[in-house]
Amino acid sequence: MNVPRRYGGLRVLGTILIVAGIVVLVLGLVSGLVLLTGNFWPGYNQGFNMVGWGPVLVGLANGIPLLAFGAVLRLLTDVEYNSRATLQVAEQSRKSAEAAVKNSEMLMKNTETLMRNTEAAVRNTETALKSVGSALAPAAAAVSGAMESSAGAATKEAGANA
Repeated sequence: MNVPRRYGGLRVLGTILIVAGIVVLVLGLVSGLVLLTGNFWPGYNQGFNMVGWGPVLVGLANGIPLLAFGAVLRLLTDVEYNSRATLQVAEQSRKSAEAAVKNSEMLMKNTETLMRNTEAAVRNTETALKSVGSALAPAAAAVSGAMESSAGAATKEAGANA
């Protein structure tokens, strides 16, 4: 299957969006965790800080759609590629089926010709056997008569010796 890939720009854009989504998610979660714990600069330790939820929510709200949109772009290019590959395989299958039909038609014609030739050979053999049988009939009668006369002579000789 030799199907070239198309829409390389969309694939690259999808990959870039996926990477950007991962970066945004990681940055949002890390900065949110730093702010939530209150350890965002030395000497400032106030415990759990509610301000940290902002970067977490912003990271999630921006990272997940970036990941999803990048994945959709990659998916669409893969669907297009697979559709063309399937079309190419279907075309090859159609051509193979047409060739098989042509071959089977030729096989049927050859079989019909062989059947006609076999029937003609059988008729010719029957005719030859009939002509040989009619040519051999007088000879068979002569041999049969000779056998009967020699059998009769042998019977007479046996009767005379007895």
